[in-house]
Amino acid sequence: MARTARVKMEAEELAWFCEQIALVQKSGIGIQDGVALLVDSTDDTRQQDILKKLDHELKAMVPLSAAMKSAGGFPAYLVHMSEIGELSGNLDSVMTNLSDFYQRDAELRRRVRSALIYPLVLLVMMAAVIVLLIARVLPVFNEILSAFGASMPPVSLALMNAGLFIGRNIWWLVPLAIFLIVIVMIWVRKGRGRVWLEKFKTNAPFVGSIYKQIYAARFSLALSYLISSGIDLDTSLNMTEDMLDNQLIRDRIVDCRAQINQGRDPFDALQETDLFPKIFAKMLSLGSRTGNLDQVMAKIARTYESDVRHKLSRLTSLVEPVLVIILSLIVAVILLTVMLPLINIMSSVG
Repeated sequence: MARTARVKMEAEELAWFCEQIALVQKSGIGIQDGVALLVDSTDDTRQQDILKKLDHELKAMVPLSAAMKSAGGFPAYLVHMSEIGELSGNLDSVMTNLSDFYQRDAELRRRVRSALIYPLVLLVMMAAVIVLLIARVLPVFNEILSAFGASMPPVSLALMNAGLFIGRNIWWLVPLAIFLIVIVMIWVRKGRGRVWLEKFKTNAPFVGSIYKQIYAARFSLALSYLISSGIDLDTSLNMTEDMLDNQLIRDRIVDCRAQINQGRDPFDALQETDLFPKIFAKMLSLGSRTGNLDQVMAKIARTYESDVRHKLSRLTSLVEPVLVIILSLIVAVILLTVMLPLINIMSSVG
């Protein structure tokens, strides 16, 4: 048996993989031959390594789902759905649906990344401008004021001294900063640090509601595909739980399942997860009574995706002017604190 891969395929790669498997099924090519073709068709070394392990497992004449589980690199949700497709004889349609799911999931992730990267780039540029101002411009003004027998205000003087300190000790401050950043990154990936980050993401001003809607969109979309495949609600919730990367949301779904198993109304329990507003819980209950629960979940997912796109676009459009205004104010305050004494000196000389 091949060693399980430590890395997993990204959403874009999973969408491509599912689409190719669906095409292989529809064209009548055997799964093993199809996967062998996929190995040769990709240039990505990491992706090719996972596919080679999958090809190795398939040569043992095991089903695709079992081969994916043994090879590693594939999420549990995809493995379970593939097994359902094999048992029902609809692997091609299941893979087509999964390809659509992962494409939409990848699009959401791309929008979130782009919305976060842009402000970070602007913040780095702001920091660079402020450091340049403190380290290069303030010393010049200090020399000019000293020549006239004056001195800079305490705030400007403190900033200049801080800049000079950084400049003299840059050789050890930069490695220290990198070390601290690495420590923080490791901390937020595990244990209490991860819990803190997840709480921050879902409760932070402005972006907290967006993150909640992103999780709700992924949850609704996955649940709609599972229910449309004939899987009961409890099993669907269990499988969907494995997809969410926020432990707080996963804990809420675990609690929801526990309440359902104790006889609680499923839609009242879902309501208490705080993933959906009350109107959506009522829509789910109505969809369940009419036998259209999967369609209702799909509509909810589309609604959330549309709302997330709108909010991310609006947030991105607001970030630039806000950060530019903040930078302008900071630069103006720093310059005014040194310009005003200089103007007073020039006036008295005149």
